[in-house]
Amino acid sequence: MRVELLCTGDELVTGLTPDTNSPFLEARLFALGIKVERVVLVGDVREDITRGLEEAAARADVVIVSGGLGPTADDFTAECAAAAARVPLVEDAATREALAERARKRGRELTPNVARMALVPQGAEVVPNPVGAAPLFIVRLGDCQLFFLPGVPREYRALVDGEVLPRVRAELERRPGRVWRAFRLLRTVGLPESVLDARVAPLAVAHPRVVFGFRTHAPENQLKLMAEAPSQAEADAALAAAEAAARAELGPAVYGADEDTYAAVLARRLTDAGATLALAESCTGGLVASQLAAIPGASAFLVGSAVVYAERMKTAWAHVSPELLARHGAVSRPVAVAMAEGIRAACATTYGLSVTGVAGPTGGTPEEPVGSVYCALAVEGGPTRSERFSLSGDRELIRLFAASHALELLREHLLSSASRP
Repeated sequence: MRVELLCTGDELVTGLTPDTNSPFLEARLFALGIKVERVVLVGDVREDITRGLEEAAARADVVIVSGGLGPTADDFTAECAAAAARVPLVEDAATREALAERARKRGRELTPNVARMALVPQGAEVVPNPVGAAPLFIVRLGDCQLFFLPGVPREYRALVDGEVLPRVRAELERRPGRVWRAFRLLRTVGLPESVLDARVAPLAVAHPRVVFGFRTHAPENQLKLMAEAPSQAEADAALAAAEAAARAELGPAVYGADEDTYAAVLARRLTDAGATLALAESCTGGLVASQLAAIPGASAFLVGSAVVYAERMKTAWAHVSPELLARHGAVSRPVAVAMAEGIRAACATTYGLSVTGVAGPTGGTPEEPVGSVYCALAVEGGPTRSERFSLSGDRELIRLFAASHALELLREHLLSSASRP
């Protein structure tokens, strides 16, 4: 099945708004075994949108269109859909009534511009929007089925998951002689992409039914496995064998799969262990805490966090002695250790995690150049571990990898603790 995406809006082609809908849908379709053939961005020009629809319909079996279905003057995708289908726009009575009811609930009257969202190409299938106003409508051009969705990400995603994907899946299953696919995304940390590629290269030869691919999403690298076979059972079996081999080869570098996030996996390990954590961050400025606090239920393990950017705050909040700071400097192993131990003691937690470094672009010294980072993990009743890292890149990348290295220090400890009897 050939699938293309067409996204409309001047904000997309001028760079004012990034296209987040397409990556979301591409991942969803890839999980079905469909690789999107083409993604086209079109500005708010009627002729360009109409021509884009006609060209995409001539190439693809399914085209998924987003944007331009709202109430404003630059929302004319429905007009372009009607022009491409060579049919007039007509009012969908159910949609108009839904729009009127929506307005009444807000104490308003249905205005003519809002009522325009009830206009769809004649003969289109109309599907109500469960979280917004503009409906999804479906039009057929020749052998191609076109889905038209609002561009608002929340509405787009609800309609994709609730309406578009089930229809695409059903169509896929009806096709004779189809190739069945199974997909897994393995997420790794601590392995450069080139090393990951070299380590799994022999596996690709041993598993010919599985396509091995790679994706970098700093600070992690991801291994994509897609099995293809004449039946779903064969595809699932081929994928399972390749995944088992990849996990055996990569070991603890694989932290999770598919929708897992690094922070969520770490949060589960902390929660399962009944452990608590306190943080003292300097160069990362709260980035570690922010990642962990984004996980629902973080209060079960995250007790507190201190952004100790200035030296006096390292003393006030993490209890690092001024003498130690004067003797070794803020970016040093002894200070990282003192920060971790001080914040753990202050918060009475199982673990204290610290990070201090030079994120740049200025501030480095010959001894500790830009990119020098120290992380330390203090453990209740055990020795404190510390590591030094030399990171490269701009300020944002150094801070991102510094946070990742600090969390990896904790994950490695949790893994080793879980493996001990």
